[in-house]
Amino acid sequence: MIAGRRTVMAGAVATGFLAALPAMAKERTGMSKNIETLRRVIAAWHDADVEGVLANLHDDIIWNNSGGIRAPIRGKAVMRKTLEAMKGRIRNNRWRLFDVADSDGKVWMEGVDEFDTADGKRVAIPYCGILEYEDGLIKHWREYFDGRLQEMHVAGEPVSEHVEAMLARPTV
Repeated sequence: MIAGRRTVMAGAVATGFLAALPAMAKERTGMSKNIETLRRVIAAWHDADVEGVLANLHDDIIWNNSGGIRAPIRGKAVMRKTLEAMKGRIRNNRWRLFDVADSDGKVWMEGVDEFDTADGKRVAIPYCGILEYEDGLIKHWREYFDGRLQEMHVAGEPVSEHVEAMLARPTV
C-alpha cells in the first residue's frame, strides 16, 4: 500500500499537480483578486484616503450602505461626496473582517464597521455585505446591518456586552 502512495505522489510531482497546490490553497484561504481589491479599499479607508477607495470602485458604483434604510448611492461623484462627508465625522477607523469568501465572482463578507466619532463616541456596527465586480472593480456593494445600533452609539449609548462578544472574534 505504501508503494502505491509513493507512485501516486511521484506521478503528481511529474505532472506538476503538487506545484499547483500552493495556488489552490491561496484561493481557498480567501486571497482571490476580488478579495485583494476589498483589502485595498479597507486599507485606504483606514488611512482616510478617499481617492484610494475610489480607485477600486467602478465608475457606475451602486452602494447600498444602509441596509435599505436609505436609497443607494450611485456613481463615483456621489460616492466621493459621501466618503468625504463620512471622513469628516470619523476618527480611529477600525473596520475589519471576520469572514470573507469569493464565490462565482462575488465577495461575501462579515465584519464590523467600528470607529470613533469626531466628538469621541464609539460606534461598532456588525454587518454582512456582498460585493459584485466588473473589470476587477467593485460595481455593486450591498451591506446589511441594524441602523439602530449606529443611532444608539452616535447618541452616546455604549456598545453592549453581546455586541462586544461578536466583535471579539479573530479577524481574517
